[in-house]
Amino acid sequence: MGLSLSNHLLLVGVNAMVVSLLLSWYAYGSKLAVTDESNERSLHQGKAVTGAGIFMFLPLCLSVIFVFPDFVTSYLLLLMTLLGFADDKFDLSFKLRLFIQVLLAAVCLIYYGFDTNLWSLFLLIAAIWWINLFNFMDGANGMAGLHGLITLSFYGVVFYQHDALNFIISSGVVIILIYLIFNVVLKKLFMGDSGSLPMAFLLVVLALWSIQSGWLSYWQVAIIHAVFITDATLTLLVRLYRRENITQAHASHLYQRLIKNGATHVKISGCYAVVTSLLCVVAIVIGNLTFVVQLSVLFLIYAILLVIFMKTFSLQR
Repeated sequence: MGLSLSNHLLLVGVNAMVVSLLLSWYAYGSKLAVTDESNERSLHQGKAVTGAGIFMFLPLCLSVIFVFPDFVTSYLLLLMTLLGFADDKFDLSFKLRLFIQVLLAAVCLIYYGFDTNLWSLFLLIAAIWWINLFNFMDGANGMAGLHGLITLSFYGVVFYQHDALNFIISSGVVIILIYLIFNVVLKKLFMGDSGSLPMAFLLVVLALWSIQSGWLSYWQVAIIHAVFITDATLTLLVRLYRRENITQAHASHLYQRLIKNGATHVKISGCYAVVTSLLCVVAIVIGNLTFVVQLSVLFLIYAILLVIFMKTFSLQR
């Protein structure tokens, strides 16, 4: 994203100011706030103000479109943001959400030059699963925000190493930091689908961009997201095995069960974030190693996480 350093910093600063003002208004002054009532499956009590993601990603998308009107990804990100807000507000049907997600992910794959073959079909399925599992993991204060902050910072390092100072990444990092103040420190807001869906989609975009540019391997991408992928995927498999309705709300994720057993939101989200940070370091370290070594490291990491998950089945649901 070709900007001079001064313009880059100026636009990041403008985004930060706009998002700060909008989130402050939404948290303290808006009568239009979307609220989510807690139930027996929730990790919170009372009403939670959600849908704040629209005020994080709408300014980001519009600023990118203004500066880089030919950058197709920004329009896809905008549509994903609007889809998420519509779901926060009107509780859209699963089939409609899935159809739009598939459409946007398919366009993204085509835009980044992936051929229409079986591997691209697998990548499409993987992208859709990632977008939805990220949404599933957005259930504790700081959980999704910290993961997004850490992995976006990882991509920032990757892009910077290749002289690609990226405006989207810089703005995304700053915007998430602002959101975490409202979410973790002030405990006033949740991003909702209007934040989790575009954040997950942005991570898909950066992964595809990095892979096609030859900066990262598929295995490195799978490593940095291993904690979220393991928790969400194994939880889904367990629920399928138990013949539970996978479209219904539940409290079966490892992080949910840990919190139900007395751990605080901040402690669990922080532990997940620390592990993800370590995995990002591992992904960077193995960058120049052989395919076999990278794949071996990948299998080792997922094997360890699998054992940890299996050891927690006895925890309260």
